[in-house]
Amino acid sequence: MERLIRKIVPVVLLAVFWCMAANAQKTMDVQKFSRLDNDLMARVTKPVRDHDEGKLCALIRVATSLTDLEVRADALGIVQKEQHAGELWLYVPYGAKSLSLAHQGYYPLLYQYPLPIEEGVVYELRLSSSDAPSANQNTQLFVLTHQPDEATVFIDDMEVPSENGVYAAMMSKGEHTYKVTADQYEEAEGTFELADAPVRESVKLQPLFGTFQILTQPEDGFNISVNGKPAGKSPYKSGRVEPGRYRIHIDKDGFFPLDTLLRLREGDNLNVTCRLTSHSDSLFSNRLLPGKRVSFGVNVGYLMPFASSSASGGFTGSPINYSLTDSREDVDYKSQSGFTAGIFADIRLYKNLFLIVGANYSQYKYSNEFNVPIANAIVGTQQKQVLKGDMENSYKEDYTLNTIEIPILASYRFVMNKNSSVHLNLGPYISYGLSAKMKLTGSTDSNGNIYSSDRYSDPNQSFGTYTYTYHIEGDFDLYENSFNYMQTSESGANLSNSLRKDYGPFHDSPFSKLNYGLKLGVTYEFRGFQLGAGYNLQLSNMANSGYYESSRIPIFNNQVGANNMSGYTHRIHSIEIKLGYVFRNYKYIPTKFIK
Repeated sequence: MERLIRKIVPVVLLAVFWCMAANAQKTMDVQKFSRLDNDLMARVTKPVRDHDEGKLCALIRVATSLTDLEVRADALGIVQKEQHAGELWLYVPYGAKSLSLAHQGYYPLLYQYPLPIEEGVVYELRLSSSDAPSANQNTQLFVLTHQPDEATVFIDDMEVPSENGVYAAMMSKGEHTYKVTADQYEEAEGTFELADAPVRESVKLQPLFGTFQILTQPEDGFNISVNGKPAGKSPYKSGRVEPGRYRIHIDKDGFFPLDTLLRLREGDNLNVTCRLTSHSDSLFSNRLLPGKRVSFGVNVGYLMPFASSSASGGFTGSPINYSLTDSREDVDYKSQSGFTAGIFADIRLYKNLFLIVGANYSQYKYSNEFNVPIANAIVGTQQKQVLKGDMENSYKEDYTLNTIEIPILASYRFVMNKNSSVHLNLGPYISYGLSAKMKLTGSTDSNGNIYSSDRYSDPNQSFGTYTYTYHIEGDFDLYENSFNYMQTSESGANLSNSLRKDYGPFHDSPFSKLNYGLKLGVTYEFRGFQLGAGYNLQLSNMANSGYYESSRIPIFNNQVGANNMSGYTHRIHSIEIKLGYVFRNYKYIPTKFIK
């Protein structure tokens, strides 16, 4: 409102000024200005000397019928003034440049001498008057409006009076200069030329200071400190102060104190309303988390993954085919662990509602074991012989998955006090798999009878016994669809051979790289340090059914069994415990939201 009034008032004053001019103001004009070389008044008859150099003054004889003229000169001033019949005598130092004349009912007249003013010379200046500026031949109207109103105006380097931010005067035609100055404002200057039409200029000085006002709710009378020094009570108005940063502290008995940081620029007039919380209010009511609109942070944490698989049919197996095709082959993931590290942006949406956008590197580890003995199994065949006996199995699958995760979380902050807060976080995430490795190690020990290949079904027809062991070791990329492993066989105590076995390409890889889910959690923050706990719920199925409904990777002499798995799913949920730090400016209160 104050700015609006300051814009309107000069316009109104100028309109009033022109209305008065049209109805009442007259103009003074210089009809003639000449040098009187035969007049010895200034040199012989009545000489006057200046006070500085003691040299003879020039005499300006102003011929006019007006009395009580208010006369002002340029910076050299007027040494002596005398009133005579029909004339006003002005003794001025040599080198004088201009003269200002004012009279009630007339526009002021600012006149530049067209001739050089010399020592001891007499000049005549004849004034005439008119009801309209357009009737003047040698002068023209000049109007200058300025802000602030108390500024000082200089025309042709001579200080001239202005009223309510308006200076208006009749001036000699030609080129002139103006300058407007005011304390704690940047001065402005310019040139203008008077000819046949009036000239109007408007100047608004740029302040070299700022002001701020602090209001408090729910009541006035709070103690205000500025940069650590008591400044007064609310409502508080600063007055003119230099641009810069001002630390504001507000306190009062029975209320939680509030600190904020104001950034004041040249010309700013800040109005800040701060709401303080009473000790009797509810725990989180009306408190605002400090910090700028966007803060950045880092975190690291421990992951406790929960890998799980399911399928319809008789069993839920792993990527490895142990050929049993029943519940004995069901997976049971154990030894689950992991870690995560990331960066994030903490973005204030409104008051204590934030948006967290980040990027996390996460690693998951878990394992599955197969230790099921198989009785009376065909272990192998060689040269028309069949090896049939019992198998003792011991295999372990170690999984290591590395992913990049992009969470987008809505977060609401419950502010405990000016240093601590509790955050509730909820939102989706997208993850992209960097690698998915499975290391398979294990062995099978078998002993039994040797049969002829055409009589192995009759246990009484054996013609010997055997002891047989083979070891398997392989590293599998579960984002690929082709695999191989090494099988080392032993017969008795002798190492017989090592064989590489290749499988694939399958219709699809065991796992897909792109997945998504939902994150929810809670975080406690104390001056930027964060401790959080959360749960990651994977919604997408990372298993590709095209692989699990195929033969998978068989390890028992290419025996695959009847694959009756369908609708296979694999998901990794996890609990995370995180430590972090956010680079939040706790001295900055976002005053935009303090209403």
